[in-house]
Amino acid sequence: MSPPASSTVRALGFAAVESARVVADRAVGGRASIPLRIDRLTPTRLADVLGLSPKAIRSLRILDADSGTAARARIAVDSDADLPKSLFVKLPPHDFGQQVLLNLFRLGAREVLVYRALGAAAPVRVPRCYAARHDPVRKRSLLILEDLSGRAEFRTCVDTVTRAEAEAVVDALADLHARFWATDRFVGDLRPLAARSAAEIAVGDLIRRYLLGRLTGPIADLVPPETKRACRMFFERSADIDRFWAAQPQTLTHGDPHLGNLFVEAGVPGFLDWQVASAGVGIRDVAYFATASVEPGLLRRIERDLVRRYAARLERAGIAVAGDRLWTLYVAALTEPLLAFVCTAAAGDRMQPFAVSQVGVERAVAAVTAYDSFAVLAELIGPDSAR
Repeated sequence: MSPPASSTVRALGFAAVESARVVADRAVGGRASIPLRIDRLTPTRLADVLGLSPKAIRSLRILDADSGTAARARIAVDSDADLPKSLFVKLPPHDFGQQVLLNLFRLGAREVLVYRALGAAAPVRVPRCYAARHDPVRKRSLLILEDLSGRAEFRTCVDTVTRAEAEAVVDALADLHARFWATDRFVGDLRPLAARSAAEIAVGDLIRRYLLGRLTGPIADLVPPETKRACRMFFERSADIDRFWAAQPQTLTHGDPHLGNLFVEAGVPGFLDWQVASAGVGIRDVAYFATASVEPGLLRRIERDLVRRYAARLERAGIAVAGDRLWTLYVAALTEPLLAFVCTAAAGDRMQPFAVSQVGVERAVAAVTAYDSFAVLAELIGPDSAR
């Protein structure tokens, strides 16, 4: 069996196992430690999750709820405990396919681990976490977080930021990365963020091959032919790309820092949705945020300054980086948001409305075109190891 064929078999087998797990999880009765639906989170259950006495919470009421890659809800809480009057809850997604995807890439487990790792003294603003639980058998996750409604400003992926706002986010990313730079925790409690199984890698390659190898429909018109061809690198040379980035200094990266996953409170940016957090290369977070969140005309004028600012912030934290090398890595990393946005768009409205995907793809295409980023990445990763 050829390597691509064996990889496909491995991916399909892994997907089948996780699909069966979700079917069984939804079919099996009994009182699980983590509910599947917000309406099954009773006052007694919430008290247990929060480590309170069974009668500490008199009542709870659902204020609003929705579901995407996770189910989300705001709840009003009447309690004798030292709790706010409302909380934000994250649970497994309602959609079957979304829940399988969550299991395949350990998205819920990753986010729980990050909130535990950041703790009360996080280097960046994040919602206060009151509880973070993961069931490794059923692969359900539960987060009880601070409700930021009414205090924080939220934006969407189609918005843009000013230069000052972009600088504030870059500063925050540098602070996050400095805290975890080359930490030995990646071989300790954070090891799950630093390792991917062969099955996870195979599923990722299969998804990229399926979505990028046959770009059609409205999204295809947004991607120039030469860029479509270059995108094949993401599944044809994924091992070489992964090997290159793994050889660079590692830190804790958010992985998806677009405006939809950020908030601003009193002028200070904060970060939400850590489902794809991992051990990675910090400048990739910077490239992702900048490409996704800054209008291309403005970004072309300020991005070198943003990279220099990021380097200077790291250096003040005692981390020496080479400016020219960092810029080269930034240019290569501009391919990452293109991968994310094109795959999201190709997956259809289940992931994002087309109007949102369109903005992301257009910004990412502008970025990789401006610097011929795929050529830079190809030079960095060297000859094809498969040949």
